[in-house]
Amino acid sequence: MATTDPGRRTTKGAEAQGNSEKEERTPRIRLAILFLTVFVDLVGFGIVLPLLPFYADRFGASGTQIAVLVFSYSAAQLLLAPIWGRLSDRYGRRPILIIGLLGSAVSYVVFAFAGSILALLLSRIMAGVGGANIPVAQAYIADITPPEKRAGGMGLIGAAFGLGFIFGPAIGGLLAPIAPEAPGLAAAGLCSVNAVLALFFLPESLSREERASRSRASASPGPRQSGNRKEELALVFQNPEFLQVLILSFLFTAAFSAMHPVFPLFVEDRLGLGERGVGWLFTFMGLISAIMQGGVVRLLAPRIGERGLVRLCAIPFAVGLLLIGLAPNLGVLLAALTLLAIGFGGTLPSLVSLLSRAAPEEIQGGSLGIGQSVGALARVAGPLLGGLMWDLSGPASPFVAGSVLAAVGAIWVFLLPPVPGSHSASDVEGHVHGRFGD
Repeated sequence: MATTDPGRRTTKGAEAQGNSEKEERTPRIRLAILFLTVFVDLVGFGIVLPLLPFYADRFGASGTQIAVLVFSYSAAQLLLAPIWGRLSDRYGRRPILIIGLLGSAVSYVVFAFAGSILALLLSRIMAGVGGANIPVAQAYIADITPPEKRAGGMGLIGAAFGLGFIFGPAIGGLLAPIAPEAPGLAAAGLCSVNAVLALFFLPESLSREERASRSRASASPGPRQSGNRKEELALVFQNPEFLQVLILSFLFTAAFSAMHPVFPLFVEDRLGLGERGVGWLFTFMGLISAIMQGGVVRLLAPRIGERGLVRLCAIPFAVGLLLIGLAPNLGVLLAALTLLAIGFGGTLPSLVSLLSRAAPEEIQGGSLGIGQSVGALARVAGPLLGGLMWDLSGPASPFVAGSVLAAVGAIWVFLLPPVPGSHSASDVEGHVHGRFGD
């Protein structure tokens, strides 16, 4: 009897170790599948975005009208993102992601055969409704990653965005000369395939018990669990750190998106580059952004904290935007895009991670949906600012205006207090202070 106990203990120990290793591998597998899901969705988005100003210009659209086409996508996200987030809390992340992908596929078919500015507008609104599920993907990551690894997980979403802007614009630039409908149909096909992949290979991150618990909590009369959006907003906005991170997200996102409606036309006017050339410029910027968000952020966030990382990247963000407007040749433009991609690639996942830390745990989906809505509001204000500046003050003015917004954000971030639970709020704080100051 005594001789068999050690063997049994050894077997049990091996089984426990095996289970532990399996539990460690599971989040990695899920993150990989989720990364692929978001990546394919963003490839479709990246195919369309650089081409939209050219398509609208063929219908005689002004800078402001192009801005409306660009921000209509984000306006739809602004309305739908919190709803998608709360629905994912109640019914699960996976079905909401799949519904959004199918909606995006339909929108790209409409885009492919659009014969007027109004048809283009309809396609962008539909795409915004489908694309409003990005906070659901962020909430999925928050479900399966511990707080100390969350910035790296959010960085994977950022890398998916970056890679979407690597392959998407390149594909769009190659297909547009073949046929005007080809880029939209390619984007629709990718989203359809992506929906099938998510259906068969992406597991649900919330158990039935968790979804039932959140559903009961939403129906309860308590203010912390109310399904009433006003009470939910009051809950998250009672946190001053959450509010300040939201403001910073708005400033940087608005600054970046101010260039979207006019950058293709600016490059065509300044350097004579057409659809294919603009596609490769977006690809170049996306590559650098993906390296930042998928690699550099994951290395630096544990060392200097999310707050320190935003501080580090805010200055090249503002300088890069300014240099784009002043660029006299392709070399200077590439240097400016490099600085901008480094700046935006470092700020985006860090701010999302800070938002997730400041948000109440039981409404992660809803609170991240609010963050997505604020980002969508910024992507409404930014393109509108860029389009108006283009019409009123000339081709360089949208980039100067965006640089001013980014500079305001760069100043504000040095006044940002520590967010509870973030790296910069703990022992990293002294390292951040020593390097970046207060």
